[in-house]
Amino acid sequence: MSDVDYALRRETEVAKNLLQALERAGDADDEEIVETAIEGETGLLEAIQAVIDDIDLTEAMVIGLEDKIESFDERKVRLKARIERQRAAIEQAMILTEREKLMLPSATLYLRRNKPGIVVDDPADIPSDFYYMPPTEPKLDKKKLKAALEDGKQIEGAHLDNGSVSLTVKRK
Repeated sequence: MSDVDYALRRETEVAKNLLQALERAGDADDEEIVETAIEGETGLLEAIQAVIDDIDLTEAMVIGLEDKIESFDERKVRLKARIERQRAAIEQAMILTEREKLMLPSATLYLRRNKPGIVVDDPADIPSDFYYMPPTEPKLDKKKLKAALEDGKQIEGAHLDNGSVSLTVKRK
């Protein structure tokens, strides 16, 4: 657990205890009193700000890493293409010199004749005997199901959950 996470947890606990004290005093319903008490008696707001700052820093690192990964992916593609060009050059040299086997100190190279492959010029001209229909499974239309459940319909095998909580952070 990082220092900012620990500080936030500690300050949250202090704020929770303060809210309980305000409830006992009968002041928990006054939002202004609650906010003033939390701001003045705890370091919760500062702890939350520290976590936001840490999120900003971490997001910047993620962006940098994504950029690096993209750069490495591009380099990997170039290196693979380089290998393919080099292999093609070796094949061409062996074909032109009519060598099917070449022994080197670090490797032995062989040229192999591959079986002919299929080239489809026009799929529409190929008789239907050569086609098959892949089995298809019905797919659940989740949007339609959700709409029906939201309209109050009882559907066996499905229900709506209680939803969840989401934090939104807007930058100034």
